[in-house]
Amino acid sequence: MFTRLAVLATGNRQCTPGGQRQGGGGVRGRRVACQLVLSLVLAVLAPSLVARAADPADQAAKIEAAKKEGKVVWYVSMFDIDTAEQVGKAFEKKYPGVQVQVVRATAGVIYQRVLQESEAGVFADDVFSSTEEGHYLNFKDKKLIRPYLPVDADKVVARFQHIDKDNTYQVASVGVILLMNNTQKVSAADKPKNWKDLLDPKWKDKIAFGHPAFSGYIATWVLSLNDLYGWDYFEKLAKQNPLIGRSANDAITQLSSGERLVAAGPDATTLKAKNRGNPVDITYPEDGSVFMTAPSAIMAKAPHPHAAELLMDFFMSKEYSELLVRNGFSPMRPDVEPPKGLRPLSEVKLIRPPAAELKTEIPKIIEKFRSTFGI
Repeated sequence: MFTRLAVLATGNRQCTPGGQRQGGGGVRGRRVACQLVLSLVLAVLAPSLVARAADPADQAAKIEAAKKEGKVVWYVSMFDIDTAEQVGKAFEKKYPGVQVQVVRATAGVIYQRVLQESEAGVFADDVFSSTEEGHYLNFKDKKLIRPYLPVDADKVVARFQHIDKDNTYQVASVGVILLMNNTQKVSAADKPKNWKDLLDPKWKDKIAFGHPAFSGYIATWVLSLNDLYGWDYFEKLAKQNPLIGRSANDAITQLSSGERLVAAGPDATTLKAKNRGNPVDITYPEDGSVFMTAPSAIMAKAPHPHAAELLMDFFMSKEYSELLVRNGFSPMRPDVEPPKGLRPLSEVKLIRPPAAELKTEIPKIIEKFRSTFGI
């Protein structure tokens, strides 16, 4: 099984159980690819989740309790505001009488908000949905989130299960960070094909991406490319005078307007913009797309705990995955086809640091980024 999964993730070259990959490539490249393989294999080999089919009596009691609570507060960064509000409306349609209060901001902002509120003894949030897995590891240490195994958690794609052995958080969305370009001003032949292509002098003053202090997607991207190529890559990228926003999605606006021509950003929201007629497109980098898992968790002192559980259950449902696909996101469930324009993740070369590295290294990377880019 290990060999099969290793080949799936890294091509014909294999990672051995000792963590060494056979074949060419730099040390950092081997490390990133092997780390991804190990994390995927450990996920598959973890103890199976107990199947959670909805017990009618228990579910009815939970729904009644949630209706008495009246609402669920959802701090979310993994979606644009339009998609997040669509999720809220779909949930409200399924559970009349339970309102979803969407609080949408970048990952860094909602993370700091929870920390500041908890230090002040304020517990306003029910469900936390960030794009940075390290946030959840810190919350676990601080006992700010609690275990919950959602109904039908065993029905999502197997590789999205078991992300946390204690079930304190569950994957609720996945995606990749890849290359993007303005299709009116950059031809298919001329567009960047890999991350190092962004260092070509012809892209000086023409690049855009977000900021790792605000965006969990960008923080993971910076850490991944640092592992792959070293910090020298970003020192060279800084000399290209990129336009740096906050959210990873800011680059889509900058490309659509023609203010910048190439960018690093998320697959789903870029595809969504393209389908709405904007002159943008995506390219899967030859040296690897950064794999993103966006978990969700129930806050330990959630003021609306039953409604929070219902929302976590909803993330595992077929109708939720269908809504994701309509908005350009990969589905959580295998019984829902992915959106047109995105490759199946099994066909994409993926890179990603392990969760423990996300927790310890992203704060350091953010400070390094600020120093290098002066922002």
